[in-house]
Amino acid sequence: MIDATIKMTVPAGKRKEVLQTVKAILGPIRRERGCISCNCYVDVEDEGIFFFKEDWKTREDLDNHLKTDRFAVLIGAMSLLNAEPEIRFDTVESIAGAEDIKAARA
Repeated sequence: MIDATIKMTVPAGKRKEVLQTVKAILGPIRRERGCISCNCYVDVEDEGIFFFKEDWKTREDLDNHLKTDRFAVLIGAMSLLNAEPEIRFDTVESIAGAEDIKAARA
């Protein structure tokens, strides 16, 4: 699995525009081949910081997504930022959940 995260610091005057853009592309991205999830989160301590997070089954799926018009729209939204966004692509080899918390606390 590939975890793609984009951290954007959005100027106050551009917040509404960036949110509208992100809302418009979330659904179509979620329907792309290989998309496990696609969400946008706002930092609870600084509402000008957005985290755009996607999970992809394979690197090929992510690469195909990066070539789409939907990703081009996101690039356009990022051009409204005052600073370069922080972008990460992490390869995840294993996933654990609540059972690990229980085991660690036992």
